[in-house]
Amino acid sequence: MRTAASLAIIALALASSTSAFAQTSSSALTRAEVRAQLIQAERDGIMPYSKVDYPPSAETIARNKELYKIRHPHDNSEATATAHQDTHDMSGVMN
Repeated sequence: MRTAASLAIIALALASSTSAFAQTSSSALTRAEVRAQLIQAERDGIMPYSKVDYPPSAETIARNKELYKIRHPHDNSEATATAHQDTHDMSGVMN
């Protein structure tokens, strides 16, 4: 009887531990989403480049934005974002 109880406890412990490993997080990000977030942070100038300046100061953010524009002269994401915002703002307006 003691052996049966021990086996039951072990089986229950194994069943509960394997279900914990089987659970996946629904909020997990894909590699592409993480990469897009990093690019957006760099574009916004908030990507820290120095351990000394954390969180980045306003001057560092402005400098980082300028450096991003120099490195990516054909990136018109800011214009696209503004156009998208204008379209979104006007979507509720009916003539």
